[in-house]
Amino acid sequence: MEPLNAEHLGRTLRGVLHLPQPHREPAPAVVLCHGFGENRMGSRDEFTRLARLLSDEGVAAYRFDFAAFGESDGDPVDFSISDQAAQLDAVLDQLGRNRALDPERIGVLGFSMGALTSVLVAGRRPLRTLGMWAPSGGPLNLPFWRRGPYEEEIRERGYADYQGIAFGKAFLDDLPTLDQFAAARRHAGPVFMAGGTEDGLMGAKYIDPYREVWGPRLELHYVEGMGHSPRSLAERDRLLGLTAEFLLRTV
Repeated sequence: MEPLNAEHLGRTLRGVLHLPQPHREPAPAVVLCHGFGENRMGSRDEFTRLARLLSDEGVAAYRFDFAAFGESDGDPVDFSISDQAAQLDAVLDQLGRNRALDPERIGVLGFSMGALTSVLVAGRRPLRTLGMWAPSGGPLNLPFWRRGPYEEEIRERGYADYQGIAFGKAFLDDLPTLDQFAAARRHAGPVFMAGGTEDGLMGAKYIDPYREVWGPRLELHYVEGMGHSPRSLAERDRLLGLTAEFLLRTV
């Protein structure tokens, strides 16, 4: 594991690269994209553990903090999914120039809003493979954000507070402009999706449009009893095992 940062619009995005040892030839790689308000370790260290699983089997993994989260630069008021997608583009550009990696064998896996970010990027550049954990509904969730106190908070003080996570007007303005299902139609590779049976974001409203777009290219898994993220060691291990098996087979 070695530090590896990327730059985007004057901000340093801090991350780490897990390389297989030894790696005499350029290795395939997977970029891991965390969820809203989280960081490159994941909500329960899932990304750290997944990166180790992959690198032990010959696949590099890159974990990084999106701007304004974790150790990366940036102001939470500027957070938006479109900005995160541009950051992921910058990360992929940099990794594509890294001589330790095979630029033709790079995939992405994201959790929640990181999954939404990932599918948007998969719709505009070729990715070897795409993984999604409990993808955010994007514009489908707009009523939730409109119902809450968030717009009033932003007007009064310039930012809103969602469970201790700050965000601003940029996020609310950006959300209705996104179309994850149009982006999904442009991704030609295999897709993995997993989430909990108790997670509303894994319901038909959010998942069926992906089924229609990807058909048999989509491998869909439900972890019994799990909510939006693992709440037990068994749930975590089940999620990681399914994910690692898919990525090692497809990247």
